[in-house]
Amino acid sequence: MEDESHIVDAEYSLKFDLTPAQKEVSDKLCECIDRKRNVLLEAVCGAGKTELVFEVIAQRLKKGKKVGFTIARRQVVLEIAERLQKAFTHLRVVPVCQGYTKVLSADIIICTTHQLFRFRNRFDLLIIDEPDAFPFKGDETLKAIALNSCKGNVIYMTATPDRDLKNMAYEGKLEHLVLSRRPHGHDLCVPEVFYGNKREMALKGIRWLRRQLKTGKKVLLFVSSMSRGKKLERLLKPFVKCCYISSKTDGRDEIIADFRRGRYSVCIATLILERGITIENVQVLVWKRESQVFDESSLTQISGRVGRSFVYPEGECLFLCEGRSENVDACLESLRRANGY
Repeated sequence: MEDESHIVDAEYSLKFDLTPAQKEVSDKLCECIDRKRNVLLEAVCGAGKTELVFEVIAQRLKKGKKVGFTIARRQVVLEIAERLQKAFTHLRVVPVCQGYTKVLSADIIICTTHQLFRFRNRFDLLIIDEPDAFPFKGDETLKAIALNSCKGNVIYMTATPDRDLKNMAYEGKLEHLVLSRRPHGHDLCVPEVFYGNKREMALKGIRWLRRQLKTGKKVLLFVSSMSRGKKLERLLKPFVKCCYISSKTDGRDEIIADFRRGRYSVCIATLILERGITIENVQVLVWKRESQVFDESSLTQISGRVGRSFVYPEGECLFLCEGRSENVDACLESLRRANGY
């Protein structure tokens, strides 16, 4: 018999109706959790992963269960908490991350992976968003803390499952649900790839950047290191309104907000912005050069920043590379496969 004392009003509202494909995945998620199965939800960037779990969250809460939602990065924790609070208006949704650590009791807890140690054996349902991302990826301690916080079932959500997750699904340890289409129905952006030396890459990048800015579009420019990002900022600042963001940047939230509002035309960023951020009508440039920092997963996530909205469902992404790369080839192949060709 369920513990009635924890039952809450878990009705929610969405600003849009789920597509038939989204609804099918949402229903299957509920079925899997009802059967007490753990799930790998593989959904392409921009497929609406967060909205796909609303129904399973509501059903668990209506049965008196406790729900946790964990994400690798603080900024995304705050964004997801805001979205869930707007949807579940009758519930208390609390973010637990740097700067938000005093309140640990709520109907839905949204936290960074590092904060899960505070919730030992707490959750009947734990949703792990982007389990293949830093710092969760490859950190066995964090994985153990996550599993220790959950006494029920786990949903792993990502567009780019790593080998461990794929193996667990192949071995039958996880139910594997796949969504390969964004709700607006348009194809994923498959990046243009340019190979050349440093000078050729710079010329190609400048021409591409000028073309984007002439049409009033914003550009996310990804670099492999903080030193390279700072150097590019110094070079571009006399000619274009630009900003720079890394893990060491103070006031990141304010800078991103200014970028969204149009104060900056170009945002130079390290991989800290590869996931979990949506900028309407943004185009993407990757200054890859020789770096192995950009693996298949990060390149797929980066290109997934393009074309996420119904108003601007398409866009451009350019990879600048010094030589051929298995990671680039694998990224292109996975995107084409998701698009069905």
